[in-house]
Amino acid sequence: MASGPPNRGTLSRKSSAPWDRLRPVKQDPLENMGYVSKGDNRLLDLKTQESFYNKIVARYMQFCTQHSKDLDNAFASLSLEEGRSASTNSTGNLPSRIHPYGQGQVVPPSSVGLPPLTGTQQVGSATASPSSELSMILTALRKLREGLLGSSSTASSPVFSQRVHVFNVRVAILALHPPSYHPSLLHLLFVLHTPAHPLPQAELAEMTTYMILDMATRQNDLCNAYALRYNSRVRFRYESKTADKLLRSIVMDDWVSFWRVRRKVDGYVRSILFWHLETQRKLALKAIGRTYLTSDIKWVLDSATGGEMSWEELVESEQVGWSREGEKAIIRKPKGR
Repeated sequence: MASGPPNRGTLSRKSSAPWDRLRPVKQDPLENMGYVSKGDNRLLDLKTQESFYNKIVARYMQFCTQHSKDLDNAFASLSLEEGRSASTNSTGNLPSRIHPYGQGQVVPPSSVGLPPLTGTQQVGSATASPSSELSMILTALRKLREGLLGSSSTASSPVFSQRVHVFNVRVAILALHPPSYHPSLLHLLFVLHTPAHPLPQAELAEMTTYMILDMATRQNDLCNAYALRYNSRVRFRYESKTADKLLRSIVMDDWVSFWRVRRKVDGYVRSILFWHLETQRKLALKAIGRTYLTSDIKWVLDSATGGEMSWEELVESEQVGWSREGEKAIIRKPKGR
């Protein structure tokens, strides 16, 4: 008996899910935009720049809202990821964070005229780690700054660019990220601030203070810090009692005045002073170690850390070899005769 043709029904059966109906890939709007320096010219358009800036601000507001209960560690996470000593355990309490539009508490997106994030704007933001989210925000700001620089010759005025750079400086200072805030400070103060389009007096003084203190602490360049303060006084009558007191305390190694002023300043200045904390700790500990045989633990902590660290944290951070007896630190034992 002849066998019939083989059954090929399985080869001709159509799939219940057509190949042309794949789900669209959700892309993060901040990652989707590319660098102008790498050939993506979309950010050379003014309307695209403004739209992208609004998305960045909205994402930043969402970041602050999501991590409002532990915002200090959320900002510190970027420094930790990059291997810098920015944890509370090793360097003391990190500065209190505030809203980059000015002083005060963090406000929700709707408070600045921006709608809450919806749809594709929330891609990855709910589950992303604080460090990756903050890194994405700073990267997006860098993309936007490249676009502004590339379109500066055709822009009618630098006002929008000034606004972007001010926002970038404030966010990057809170994130303890000098590669993001230092170039913006230089460009803002020495390029974008012009007689035809000057920065508002309050913002000009604010940014100048950040630059002076960054020079004095992170860059350890007191000569240029004083030069900038003097030139700013001559050019636009710059005055800052906070900057004057901090510069004086740094020059005179006066840790008492340093900690007293640091307790009273806002979150931005506290963030910049972060770069001087280790130097201040070592200075105080060296002076105490050369002067006293014993000392009160609380006074040592107030002198070396401003009361921001515990004894155990200070010992671990600075490898302090002094023994402790109750509330006293035994620094040196007198030699027998």
